[in-house]
Order: sequence, then C-alpha cells, then structure tokens
Amino acid sequence: MSLLASFQLYWIVILGAAVLFYLIGRTFYRLHFSPLAKFPGPKLAALTLWYEGYYDIVKRGQYTFEIGRMHEKYGPIVRISPFELHINDPEYYDELYNGVSKKRDKYPWALKIFGAPDAAIATTRHDHHRLRRGAMNQFFSKASVRRVEPIIQKNLEKLLIRLRGFQHSCKPIALNTAFTAFTSDVITEYSFGRSYNYLDQEDFNLAFSELMLGVHKMTGILKHVPGIIPLMEALPNRLVTRLNPARNAFLDLQSNIKAQIKDIKDRGSSDCEKASLSIFEALTQSNLPDGEKTVKRLSAEGQVLVIAGTETTAWTLSVITFYLLSNPPMLRRLRDELDQVAAESSEPATCTRLEKLPYLTAIIKEGLRLSYGVSTRLQRVSPDKVMKFFDGKHDWEIPPGTPVGMTSTLIHQNPTIFPSPHEFCPERWLENPRLDRYLVSFSKGSRQCLGMNLAYTELYLCLACIFSEYGLNDQKSPGGEMALYETTKEDVEIQFDQFVAIPKADTKGVRVLIT
Repeated sequence: MSLLASFQLYWIVILGAAVLFYLIGRTFYRLHFSPLAKFPGPKLAALTLWYEGYYDIVKRGQYTFEIGRMHEKYGPIVRISPFELHINDPEYYDELYNGVSKKRDKYPWALKIFGAPDAAIATTRHDHHRLRRGAMNQFFSKASVRRVEPIIQKNLEKLLIRLRGFQHSCKPIALNTAFTAFTSDVITEYSFGRSYNYLDQEDFNLAFSELMLGVHKMTGILKHVPGIIPLMEALPNRLVTRLNPARNAFLDLQSNIKAQIKDIKDRGSSDCEKASLSIFEALTQSNLPDGEKTVKRLSAEGQVLVIAGTETTAWTLSVITFYLLSNPPMLRRLRDELDQVAAESSEPATCTRLEKLPYLTAIIKEGLRLSYGVSTRLQRVSPDKVMKFFDGKHDWEIPPGTPVGMTSTLIHQNPTIFPSPHEFCPERWLENPRLDRYLVSFSKGSRQCLGMNLAYTELYLCLACIFSEYGLNDQKSPGGEMALYETTKEDVEIQFDQFVAIPKADTKGVRVLIT
C-alpha cells in the first residue's frame, strides 16, 4: 500500500471513529443526561426526530395519533422527541396558552411548515410577535368584522345563485369546493380590496382547493427536510411539476399576492376613511416600523391570511353540512329556529341576531369540535421560567426553553369531556355550558387564531343562508331539497393530521344534489 493510500485510510478511520463516538455520546446524553431524560416516553422518540418523521412522511400525518397512543401508555405528559414534551390534560390548556402575563415563544423547528418566516404566525419571540400581531388585531376585532358583513352577504348571494344553477340538473356539487371559493373571495376582498372571484368560475376554481390540499400535504416534509424548497426552486419547472403538481400553482399564488401588495404600496395613501380600507391598504399606512412594511414581509402575511382564512372555515362548513343532511330531525330543529328569525324581517339576519340562536350556536360549536381547526399540536416555550405540571401522581418541573405542545384533536376526542366523542351531538353544548372552555379549535391566549371572529361570522351567516333556503324532501324549502350524494362519514372524519384535518385519501368531498 502506498504512503498516500495509507494516509487516506488513516483519516477515514479517524473520521469514522469520531462520528461513531459522537453518535454514541449523543445517544447517552439524550437518554440519560438531557434535562428531558426524566420524562416518560418511547426511547426511540427521545433519540431522534426521525421517529416523528416516519409518522409524518412515510405514514403521512399519523404522529398526532401516535402521540395519543403514547399518552395511553405513559400518562398525561410524555417526551415525544429529543427536545419536546406533549401534555394531554385539558385542564392544563389555559396554563400553557392563556397566561396573559406569561411570555410564550414558539418552537422554531415547528414553524418551518409555514414557508413564510416573516409572518406573525411564524414569529418565534413573544415581543416581536406582539408587535406584528398588534398591527393585525384591529382588523379582526368583533367591531371590525361586523363591518365586513356586507362583503360576506354579497358573496353568499353569489353562492346561492350558483347553487340554484345546479337545481334539477342531476349534477352533484362538491360543497367543500364551493365553500372554499366563498371563504377565499371574502378574505381576498377584505385583505387586498379585490376579490379573487372564485365563486364566478364554473368549477369554483377547483385547482385552488387542490392547491390548498397540496400545501397541507407538504407540511410534514417541510419540517423534516427544510432544504426541499430551495432544492425545488433550483430544479427545472417541468421536473418539479411532475414531482409536485401543486408547486407551480403555489408559486403563482405567492407571486399574485406579492404583486397586489406592491400595487397597494405603489398607490400610496388613500383618501378613503380608515374603516373602508382593506387590511393591507391600512397596514402600509400604519405606524409600523418601515422594516415591518416591506413588500416581502407583508406578502408573507398575505400568504398566511389567504390560506388560513380560506380552508379551515370551509372545512367546518363542510363537516356541519354533512351532519345536518345526515340527520333530518336535527336539520328540522335548526330550520324551525331559522324560520322564527325570518318571520321577524325580510332582510337577511345579522350575525348579532344569529348568535342569539341557541341551537345554531350549538351546531357551530359541535362542527368546530369535529373539524378541529389546527389539528396538529401547537408548541409553546417558556423562555425564562420553569413550568410546572402535576399528572395526578408526580409534580413535574419543565425546564425553561423546552417546547411543550397540546393538541386540539386529542382534547376534542377526550371521552371524559365529550362522551361518544366521534358522534355529532349539538345537544351536548346546550346541556353543559361549561364545555366551552374545552373548545380549542382557535387555540387560546395572545397567539390565538387571528381570524376567529371572522370565521364565526362566516359560519353563522353561511349556515343560516344555506339552510333557510334548502331542506330535505319532507321540508318545505324556498330553494328545494338538498341531499347528500355518495358521501359518507369517512368523507368528513380526520384520517391524516397535516396541520389541518384531512379525510380519507380517495374522498371526493361533501357532494350534494339539489332538486
């Protein structure tokens, strides 16, 4: 063997030994010396993030359900990764999320899924988030959302016109796609001053609904393989489109949002009253620091608003519609309640009036429970203080800087709180008002879902509009009969957690016939 070959072999052996010792050392540290080593949980999950990666990528969004199984085996607090804990105790939710005086950061690793690091939702630090979120809160207060009701009502009229076009056609309509078009048209007009008008497209822009699904399918990969986006950007478009058909559509959406933000900034100040400005018209004229008003940052905010303001509310509407059409007595009771409101005035009821209807409110709460909002865990980090948790037997001290998550899916399926948790039962909310504290579809605290008030308003107005117009075949309805078409419970039940609830892989949506 030559001297050069011997030298190369020597360094290969040294390098291999170093890697081996590093892996052995890291294994011992994570299992025995880490501040989280004392917490129960599977050893493999404590060793590597790829334990979660297997359930996220290979098994496609199954880690939430695996976490549920961990809790069944190990108790209410478990270590689910080398760095993270998960708690499954509904009574602890307010402590983790709702402490007004407590700083709560986010977990940077989990924020990779958004692909928009400049948006408020993806801002790690508590104080920086408060700055960005504070500028947005004014647009989503109850008072501000009340001023958006005319936009919502206008789009509901368009939706009804489209539904009437399907009457007697014997052609099924995928309501989940129609609802996505409705919520998208509302949030884009409110955000940019210009609707995307998906309700006007013959197929309700089915491609956009497919894009939303494609975005959610990417969340697991983005967490574990963050370099995939730069890689895809470097590859030829034809190849990437073949690998991921939604990619080009997503880039088009980003470009469109960026162009709208740039156009708003280029137009400059407006003579319109502040209350009539779109969200981004007002933001560009706000007293935010200039660095917070760049096209790049506001485009990230716009991307999140369009995606978050569209799909979750549309999915909740789809879930509720399925269960109402599956249960004639339930729908009959709702229609009786809506008929009483209609008798009061020929004008469409306002959200303020509809919120006073107990059965409609119970239906919405139950729909939110079984649509989950964000179905995956939401981590919070106490940056400088120990968090304490009592599991019924032990007092646990959680070290500062530790990501701790809880999951709406597991809370909403808790049989102790919600007996028969997989059944749609609005009556549970009428019988026990204390259940409200366990409805966490929008999370809680300073990082609670920004669009909660808008979502509730859309739910109240849309459900009242649809089911004042349509009923079942034994009900006299102005618009005729609406009946499910080849749609089963599996089409609305969560099968995959990909940040939001995804039903079975071959679902065709919540389809109906109108006669």
